[in-house]
Amino acid sequence: MTSLISMLCTLTFLRPGYYSRAIVAILSMSVLCPWQVSAAWFEAQGQALVIEGDKEAAKQEATQEALRQAMLFAGASVQSVQTLANGLLKKEQLTVTANGEVQNVELIDEIWEQDIVTVRIRADIFPKPASCEAAGFLKTIATTEFLIATPAQAQDGQIQELSSVIPRKLQTSLAHQTNAATIAQITDYPIDWRKQNLRRQAPTLARQSRTQYVIAATITDLSLTRKQASMLSFWKGEQATRHFSLDISLIDGVHGGVLMQKQYRDRAPWHFDRFEDIDASGAPFWQSAYGEAINNTLQQISSDVAAKLACQPATGRVIQVAGNSLEVSLGRSHGIEVGDELFLYQTKQISNPFNDNFIQYNLYPEKVTVTAAYADSATVTVANDGILMNIQPNDFVAKR
Repeated sequence: MTSLISMLCTLTFLRPGYYSRAIVAILSMSVLCPWQVSAAWFEAQGQALVIEGDKEAAKQEATQEALRQAMLFAGASVQSVQTLANGLLKKEQLTVTANGEVQNVELIDEIWEQDIVTVRIRADIFPKPASCEAAGFLKTIATTEFLIATPAQAQDGQIQELSSVIPRKLQTSLAHQTNAATIAQITDYPIDWRKQNLRRQAPTLARQSRTQYVIAATITDLSLTRKQASMLSFWKGEQATRHFSLDISLIDGVHGGVLMQKQYRDRAPWHFDRFEDIDASGAPFWQSAYGEAINNTLQQISSDVAAKLACQPATGRVIQVAGNSLEVSLGRSHGIEVGDELFLYQTKQISNPFNDNFIQYNLYPEKVTVTAAYADSATVTVANDGILMNIQPNDFVAKR
């Protein structure tokens, strides 16, 4: 009976692209089928290229990709840190959200063929109840074109266009990752978010774009290293590797707090001629090993952002005060419906004797009820026939 269930539950997925940094080859599920409620174990097989002879990095990346795909298939979002030793997965640290939880991870097999390593892992995943009510609310994000920190690094191949192409690729990647968060606006100019005086303008960008969050990003590394072939392997020609590094901060557009700050790094073979001008928005670039590496990075960023925002409340601003009713910047597109109860609150900045700044939240004593919901706005009134007092435009409203 067990073998029959195993056969019925086996699934196979293929991702095109021989030169992708990590390629999922097989994902199989046994023990748990849709009609079962107990734990399940998932087997996932991943592949990665060996770059500059670094087999350990390739093995770790193939393992991470296999685990990530197993978790995504199980309906969960996972961030993982692996330590590999002596061919075994020695230590696994996981932070899991959504609908599953990893209990154990085993490294079953690894195969080396030329410059490709294939790793198969097994993960025990248990059902997990829904994490929070806010997961159903749409979180809107604004960003800008991504500044290239060292413009000279983009001259090889003339790939300066990545500044505008990558945020749009991230927008698409996030749309494929989740229905609960979207990049609603991309301004057509880059900002140097490394400067604190500009970073403090994130709430202004969010207010102007009527979004809740801001992604502040900087491309910090596009460097290229070229290695001449040795005399014993002269037929291989010049070997080139290009790096990619992206600094990401996810900022609360209402209060300016940083929810996530992380640097993403990758590298991949660069197969283009040194005198060739590359179309950074074209298919040949994005189907190359380097383009695949950037795509994988953007998928990981999307997963991290979606997980971070999943349980954040839907937050908006008061647009207009009209007697005993308010117009607010949350609507049907954010998951707001007639009859929903919202919280009103105000904020102010206070300082302690050491000149440390803090944000103080003043919650309005009465909830408000949605009486009319539109695409991106709503009309609310005080519940229980209360009276609105001291509420002004740009005060805040939240659905928790």
